[in-house]
Amino acid sequence: MSIDENGSRRRSVFFTDTANITCVAEVGIGRTDVTIEMLIRQIAAAPFGAEAEDEFDTVNAVILAEEFHPDVTKDGPGNVFLSMVPTSLDENGQPKADDQAPFNAGSYRCEVYLDGENVQSVSFNIEYPPCPTAIIVNKTPCLGFYVLNKECPASGATGDPEPTCFCEPAGWNCQ
Repeated sequence: MSIDENGSRRRSVFFTDTANITCVAEVGIGRTDVTIEMLIRQIAAAPFGAEAEDEFDTVNAVILAEEFHPDVTKDGPGNVFLSMVPTSLDENGQPKADDQAPFNAGSYRCEVYLDGENVQSVSFNIEYPPCPTAIIVNKTPCLGFYVLNKECPASGATGDPEPTCFCEPAGWNCQ
């Protein structure tokens, strides 16, 4: 697991506001007609609007899957990757890619299959960040990025502790 597509910035923990979450498999292909399938399975999910950072429901849902047919590798192994994309719901209630939406907090597993056989699995978590690093702007969205009623300093995580903001359904409420 990485925050980039070449796998050099590895992580096992990501935050809901992470820009990119990518499963990278280093593969050496010695024959033609190889099928690699990668999938990301969610195994625990925070309900939207959770009020506690450890409030999770057990799930077993493949949220992303893709099949690859890579060429034979000649000069050493190559990478195949599967990137997660944050989603929101469109006007019909269907999921759509949305780079302004949070990733859903929870536990996940990236699974890699070679010709239908599971050859590698790696687990990772998406957690709520402690507090925004920068100044919080009143009424900006927070729910999903943070738990309901999360209290953070208005001046950012390392700024003055007062005044504070609370994450509410309508966005940050700074007092």
